[in-house]
Amino acid sequence: MLWQLAALSAYTLFVGFCFCDGFRLHIGRKLLWFTVYAALCIVTFKAKASFDLAYIFACSSLLAFLLCLYEKIKSKKE
Repeated sequence: MLWQLAALSAYTLFVGFCFCDGFRLHIGRKLLWFTVYAALCIVTFKAKASFDLAYIFACSSLLAFLLCLYEKIKSKKE
């Protein structure tokens, strides 16, 4: 369980801050990502009494990529 928390913390640091800040993601989209990420963590922990890292990482990474792609497309149009 401690290793899962360490992995989630490192993932939050690298994806949540570094990746999203690297694409200059709007604060509202960052908050959306963090909210979905936290919800995934809470739901999987309540359902299994442990974190399903494969599910959490896959879903939140996909959302981060889609939000950053949207931000990049939107910034090119402006």
